[in-house]
Amino acid sequence: MSIYNDSADVAENQLNRISKSMCYAKWAQVSMHLTNGMTHSCYHPPTHKIDVLELEKNPSALHNTKQKKEERRQMLKGERPKGCSYCWKIEDAGARSDRIYRSGEYWAQNARKDIIESLDTGNVTPRYVEVNFNQACNFKCMYCSPHLSTSWETEINQHGPIKILDADGNVSEHNNIQYLTEQGLMPLKVSQKDNPYLTAFWRWWPELYKKLEVFRMTGGEPLMDANTFKVLDYIHENPNAWLEVSVTSNMCPPDQKLMDSFIQKLKKLEEIQIWKDDERFNPGSGNHWYVNMALKNFSMFVSLDSVGSQAEYIRTGLDYQVMQENVERVLSETCNTNVTFINTFNILSVFGVTDYLKYVLSLRKKYSRDNQGIKKIPIYDKYNTHPDFEVHSRQRIWFDIPLLRYPDWMAINKLPQEFDKYLEEAIQYMRENPETGDFVGFYDFEIDKVQRNLDWMREHRDVSDQHRKNIRMHFEQHDSRRNTNYREIFPELIGYLSND
Repeated sequence: MSIYNDSADVAENQLNRISKSMCYAKWAQVSMHLTNGMTHSCYHPPTHKIDVLELEKNPSALHNTKQKKEERRQMLKGERPKGCSYCWKIEDAGARSDRIYRSGEYWAQNARKDIIESLDTGNVTPRYVEVNFNQACNFKCMYCSPHLSTSWETEINQHGPIKILDADGNVSEHNNIQYLTEQGLMPLKVSQKDNPYLTAFWRWWPELYKKLEVFRMTGGEPLMDANTFKVLDYIHENPNAWLEVSVTSNMCPPDQKLMDSFIQKLKKLEEIQIWKDDERFNPGSGNHWYVNMALKNFSMFVSLDSVGSQAEYIRTGLDYQVMQENVERVLSETCNTNVTFINTFNILSVFGVTDYLKYVLSLRKKYSRDNQGIKKIPIYDKYNTHPDFEVHSRQRIWFDIPLLRYPDWMAINKLPQEFDKYLEEAIQYMRENPETGDFVGFYDFEIDKVQRNLDWMREHRDVSDQHRKNIRMHFEQHDSRRNTNYREIFPELIGYLSND
């Protein structure tokens, strides 16, 4: 078994001693949408509104909301918070959920003391923080929404919402901006300097930063927002050897100069610095002094749901070749950066999943243990007393396949049994290419994740006429608005969607 599963075993035992529904992520992890003042922990539960009045006296209320404190109380008592149904459904199917996996990760384990001290009433400082600074995005991904993409907002304003059928067979609307506004999801119509949530974030940031171990910036497209670059500059000026930083990007910014500037910032973070941190002991040096890059490592989360023309269909705006070239640039021009492909696994991801894995494997072969070797970086100080800083080989290519749950007609359980074979073939391909210590093949927990998706697909299959009609209606409107043709890109679906 892998270390990842071993960590989950340890976490499961810890959690069970507290309660059968305990999850460290409810305390130690937060996703904050500063565009509209919504938050959740982790990213699976629905978002809920942050009380702007609380922020005036306590900026940590961006995370420590009244609703989360109530959900923490429920977990401590062994009750299941309704918003965490993603994990409950997986566990009820007999599989291990992210509640266990997340609680086993190092940042959650490091927060255990804080969790015990805060319980359900205190204000805890999260170790894992995900933030959305801006809605600006040059993509219109099929399953996305106007509140997360300015390109989607423009299309809906031009063409109107997507027409779908409700449970009674009546025509309804998807991505209706008026409805999203009423739900508090559309971004505030104010400048960033007048956004109270963004203001609270930067007030909280110096204190939050002290215990921060994972910081992830999403969007929109983060490379289109100045706050992303402001964070990177802050980290360079305030190095933290314990910190992992990531950006979730489509890797096709509207101006290539943004990618150039971004890569230069990454290179700057890889400069070796010498500093003293009075609050964090360095076990490597035996004191509080550090000789290190400005952070532990940087991860590039690349949103990609298939390969080639299928990927471009799902994510309007994607130039697959440009994406590949920019991924290669990040990997080749930096040495402290990992790339993780995020496949929001939906019905259109199924057909190309094996080719997707082949692309991952090709990069793992190129950046294998032997091909990476050890990189030595000279350390310049006036006494010339430090040996070269060494960057050792490690796995630099990762992927994840979280299930898409909304819109529900694009969830993989809306496909009939005949399509299971694509996931079965993918699992077989992974088993034929196991990781053996050279960073090339697939890990057991990665195989488990694909198997878990297949199990969920079978357990919750729902191929009603309504869902099938909604798939077809959505795709036909997509094609009409964007001059595409799903029948050409996904011929596998023709028979199923034409079956009346």
